[in-house]
Amino acid sequence: MLPGRRSHDRWTIWAAFAALCVLVSSSWLLPFEANDGPWSLVKQSCFYGIVGLVAIVGYRSLWSSLQRNATARLRLAGVSIMLFGVPAAVRAWTQHGVSDVNRAGLFGLVPFVVAVTAMGREPVAGEEFGVRRFFAPALAAFGGVLLVVSFGLPVSVRARVMFGAVLAVVVVVGVASAWIYRLLRGVGMMEAVAVVCISNAMFLAACSPLSGASWREEAASLLSLSSLYSFFELILLIWLLRKMSPVRLAARYLVVPLLIVLEGLVMLRPDFTLRTAAGVALLVAGTGYLLLSRKQDSDSPLSIR
Repeated sequence: MLPGRRSHDRWTIWAAFAALCVLVSSSWLLPFEANDGPWSLVKQSCFYGIVGLVAIVGYRSLWSSLQRNATARLRLAGVSIMLFGVPAAVRAWTQHGVSDVNRAGLFGLVPFVVAVTAMGREPVAGEEFGVRRFFAPALAAFGGVLLVVSFGLPVSVRARVMFGAVLAVVVVVGVASAWIYRLLRGVGMMEAVAVVCISNAMFLAACSPLSGASWREEAASLLSLSSLYSFFELILLIWLLRKMSPVRLAARYLVVPLLIVLEGLVMLRPDFTLRTAAGVALLVAGTGYLLLSRKQDSDSPLSIR
């Protein structure tokens, strides 16, 4: 690839990553009627199904491509469920036992899990040092998240079980994030959207009877500003899963809490405590290293491409 084209692609990736983080972090600023809280599994299933069907209509040769690469696409579908569907199902089960604050804190550990997974998949033992350099920054940034979100441990047995379930999902998401990068190599955008969305729509539909929600009412509620937000977030994320390295993309779990804290400081003007200052410092230092540290091998799972 020509140097000019490579530089242009790199800036496009960074712009998409920044847009994704801003969209996710600013969702709490939506008007009250648009910010309708966590979606039910039925609503998420309808959302994925509609987006997947639109992608199928727009990609006429999808079925022939699936037939030629059936095993690889089934593997992609399974890993995408680990990345999207499983966290959604567990969140629906644990929403009354694990707070959003604790959930955000735990997901700050995802970049470290991704780095550990990437180290285990590197073909040459000599390359492991390149991955290990991310361990300390990832853990430092995770510590910063715990400080800025006022993380707290559960007290009751039921809350501890749910806390453990969310922690297990963090590991699943980290492993899936590392795996899906390889599976999406060479897969077109429309095909990726179709496979990811249809597989997750089917998985969440299977889990949906537990929610007791009305399919017709939930589908109708998709006509909202929050759905438009979610659509752009989903498209940006799937595109970045194809283009950006797993460790750097997983850093969104650190960037988003940082942006929320900064937005809160500007909008709400709370007291800026020493704990918050230490957390922000750790977040900026650790996340900055994860995002800006370079590795010469451009085909490495840790490179931006």
